[in-house]
Order: sequence, then structure tokens, then C-alpha cells
Amino acid sequence: MAQQERAIRTRHAILKAAASVFDERGYEAATIGEILTRAGVTKGALYFHFPSKQALAEGVLNAQFAEVSLAPRVCKLQELVDTGLLT
Repeated sequence: MAQQERAIRTRHAILKAAASVFDERGYEAATIGEILTRAGVTKGALYFHFPSKQALAEGVLNAQFAEVSLAPRVCKLQELVDTGLLT
């Protein structure tokens, strides 16, 4: 696996784990240790991608906003396909 691909997978695992922990415990009660355990990564890997707990929370929010922003575009594309304007 290429180093860049591994970094992308690691970042995704961290964001997914952090989102779950923040959702279950809330930001204040969430711990970096629990996020590390769930993500299955080292502390160094987490801090390579996110310098602080706040930066990690911002990363989770940005990832969620990006997913929401894509949804209307996908629906519009599907609408074009459904109406035969795009094949």
C-alpha cells in the first residue's frame, strides 16, 4: 500500500472513530485515548493529522459538511440520468 493511501485510510479511521466517540460521550467527555483505541492508531498518527482535540472535532464537522454538500449534486445528477438528459 502506498504511503499516501495509508495516510488517507488512517485519517478516515481517526475521523470515523472520533465522530462515534463525540456522538456517544459529547465533546467534553470524549478522550483522545478512547478515540485512539477505536481507530486502532497510535497517538503519533493522530497528532500527525490533528494537532489537538479541537482540530479533530473541526475535522469531523468538516467531513460531515462535505458529505452533506455532495448529496444535492448526486441527486441532481441522478435526476439528469432519470430524465434522459444524461446517459
